[in-house]
Amino acid sequence: MRSRKSFDPWQNTACPGTAGSTAVSVEVAVDNDRTDEPEGFDDLFEPFNLESGPPAERQSRGRRGSGSPAAGRAEVPGPSYALPCPSCGAPNPPDNRHCESCGARIGQAGMPVAPQPMLRTTAGARALMVLAGVILSVALLALMVNVFRGGGEAVESTTTTTTSIPVEIKALTPVSTRCSSELAAFPCSALTDTDPENRWNATEGGVGAELTFLFSPPVQITELFIDNVQDEERFRRNARVKGIEIKSDDIVQSIIWEFDDTNQPQKVQIGSIRTSSLTITITSSYPGQTFEGKEPFPELAMQQITFYGRVSPDAGG
Repeated sequence: MRSRKSFDPWQNTACPGTAGSTAVSVEVAVDNDRTDEPEGFDDLFEPFNLESGPPAERQSRGRRGSGSPAAGRAEVPGPSYALPCPSCGAPNPPDNRHCESCGARIGQAGMPVAPQPMLRTTAGARALMVLAGVILSVALLALMVNVFRGGGEAVESTTTTTTSIPVEIKALTPVSTRCSSELAAFPCSALTDTDPENRWNATEGGVGAELTFLFSPPVQITELFIDNVQDEERFRRNARVKGIEIKSDDIVQSIIWEFDDTNQPQKVQIGSIRTSSLTITITSSYPGQTFEGKEPFPELAMQQITFYGRVSPDAGG
């Protein structure tokens, strides 16, 4: 059994230079069950702990001479896992420099990520850009060589341009004209001469009459004009051409055309390539009319047929 006694070694002892005396009271633990005397002076006192360690560590320290082996051993607190790993998120002690789970560096920002490129180019696009750069460099080099070779004066460049010269369209004269119907006083040859007083007449209103024109050398016919009789009386009293069919030796499909009942020239588009023979067949006509009390004529009258175009380019072949 232990009892505590109060021991004052400096009782009634005044410190020099002080007004009174200071008493220090020390409690000594005495074990009544032990018969042996204390081995030293240190066994009489509780140890003072002036360390600056954590309070938990100071409180866990035991007295010297305690009978329990763990009483004199300091209890070290476990690590405080308060710092998450920036890479995997595992908790780590705050004093760790590397993650215990993945080994990543702790306390440093993640590695910067390069920004995405603004323009993604393929291998073909890069090759085209390189080729364009090479061509531009060669052109600049050639220009510099020309400038220095000419004594500082730019060499006059020669450019070749192809200019299409329009081929003149002119009147074409057939070498021969034949008509399946005609009157002796108004022959078929009147259709291609230049005399406005001459005209061609066909019997029975001219329906079914064929007019054949031959060309040598072959020609390209672009258009033709048909003139009815210019004189108003003769125009009205005679039958006038209305519908025609045109065939040529270089056009597979025939051309069907219908004219107005007028004495003004009327045009027909042809567009042949190499024509040696062209035939016009009259398919219908406007009948003659009474003019100022005079009876109409049963014949069809036509004053002129004019062809326009050019000689075929391969006419010599």
